[in-house]
Amino acid sequence: MRRIAWVSAIFLGLAGAATAEPFEEVTIGLPVPALSEAEAWYASFLGPDVEFIHPVPGIVEFKIAPGVWLQLFETADQEAASSVVRFSVTDFEAAQSARAGVGIETGEAVIVPDAVTFSEFSDPYGNALGLYSVP
Repeated sequence: MRRIAWVSAIFLGLAGAATAEPFEEVTIGLPVPALSEAEAWYASFLGPDVEFIHPVPGIVEFKIAPGVWLQLFETADQEAASSVVRFSVTDFEAAQSARAGVGIETGEAVIVPDAVTFSEFSDPYGNALGLYSVP
């Protein structure tokens, strides 16, 4: 069902985006039960050149794109987020291969011809993630 919604969202996005207030930056927060473990996992997932900061105790933020930060925050009541964080990549196969090289399985590639290639997977804490590439 999520795949159908994802493909529908891609087609809507290709048809034209609604005008939104221009924000300077966006931060996406994900709950994790053990910050140091999660920081190491996401550092492996995002790669060795990713910029990160520790703005306050209990939080780490990774700069994943210009103006976009992924914030991990520690919580004792870990529940997986109901949202999905998807990462755009230029070369889908290379992106999957790089992550497999550090032990991260990113799911089966789903190819929608002339529209999108994507996969869905979770971090070790149950947060839904995905990779995608558009032609």
